[in-house]
Amino acid sequence: MINPKATSINIIGAGRVATHLATCLHQLRYRIPAVFSRTESSAKRLAEQVGAVACTDLTSLPTADIYILSVTDTALPSLLPALQSITADNLILHTAGSMPLALLSEHFPMCGVLYPMQTFSHGRALNYREIPLFIEANNEQALTQLAALAHSISDHVHPLSSEERKLLHLSAVFACNFANHCYSMAEEILHKINLDYTILLPLIQETTAKLADLSPREAQTGPAVRNDQNVIQRHLNLLADDPALQSIYSQLSKNIHQYASATPLTNTPTPMINYDLTKIKALAFDVDGVLSDNNVFLLSDGKNPHRTANTKDGYALQLAVKCGLEIAIITGGRSPEVGMRYAGLGIDHVFMGVSVKIEKYRQWLEDNQLKAEEVLYMGDDIPDYEVMKACGCPCCPMDAAEEIKQIALYVSPKCGGHGCVRDVVEQVLRAQGKWMSDDKAFGW
Repeated sequence: MINPKATSINIIGAGRVATHLATCLHQLRYRIPAVFSRTESSAKRLAEQVGAVACTDLTSLPTADIYILSVTDTALPSLLPALQSITADNLILHTAGSMPLALLSEHFPMCGVLYPMQTFSHGRALNYREIPLFIEANNEQALTQLAALAHSISDHVHPLSSEERKLLHLSAVFACNFANHCYSMAEEILHKINLDYTILLPLIQETTAKLADLSPREAQTGPAVRNDQNVIQRHLNLLADDPALQSIYSQLSKNIHQYASATPLTNTPTPMINYDLTKIKALAFDVDGVLSDNNVFLLSDGKNPHRTANTKDGYALQLAVKCGLEIAIITGGRSPEVGMRYAGLGIDHVFMGVSVKIEKYRQWLEDNQLKAEEVLYMGDDIPDYEVMKACGCPCCPMDAAEEIKQIALYVSPKCGGHGCVRDVVEQVLRAQGKWMSDDKAFGW
């Protein structure tokens, strides 16, 4: 046990965590000789609340049994040299979730960590008995004293190593800071229709309440867990004017579905096209570097270099034709095998030997009564530049020329000849509710 009236504690810091801890300790009748802050007004404000002396010079702090450092992670190391006078009779603690105990143990014979896992805001009353406290110390004597202090504050005290505490702090950032930021983004969306964020409170409260009975994975609902691409694409279209928010939505949706499907997570979620794909009526593609890779096999006659073709690209193209989309191939190449390949997939517009693509592209639009905003074009090199500037949705493979990447609305994570065409065609068909929508999806 610890006798609060016989124990003195100096508070170093005057921010939110320091304020809450000092207030709690004061209520428990601990003596608080001094509150330190580099800002005099902050030190005075907290000192007045807990009957302490305000201090802005660490070297002039009065002696105390315990020193609690509750400052930012960046400020913490810079304060330690001024506290070298602390002896084995004094216990020095920090409250940071992500800073190791070694930071203190290198300097002080008696030290530890007192990490309260809670979100602290000025003016918000908390039940300190319910706040989990995670503790660590550099020796048994320090741990005994620290544990007594922690148990006097909370009914939930847990020993935890520095390495374990890093992961705990990371999980808290996801559960609290990131979740709260999602509420902020939701609030911004509601402002567009003049609704206050409090309209979401019943939803937020029920989402949190059911976690008492279900794991977060079991409690997950929404379009992402169902992989409802029609709804997801409509939401992405609504966010077209905010690419950053659109990217967050896309990545979270993919991650939620991966969790639900118990599939391995990847570090880089596949991006999605930042365009209203429901408007797309036609798609056009280059061949070399898009429908085939960048390599050709030169034969002895030197006339018709051989190219490869991706079967998954082929499946997507023939399905797009069946679903009513106009498809065009525009290439400078002249190999008859290329024409045969894509005509065999049902593509009527295969333009070969085209030296200036923009002219053929414009003629194709006119012949089929298409508007530029209704066309997705995928190219990979300078001959495609003008067409990509002229179409509504310019796309390119991951290994396209840098000049093309700079003007592309979407850069596929797939290389030319390795599924980049399947990538964009599939996104269009999913957005339009045509992907695997009927029996025609299951054949060639």
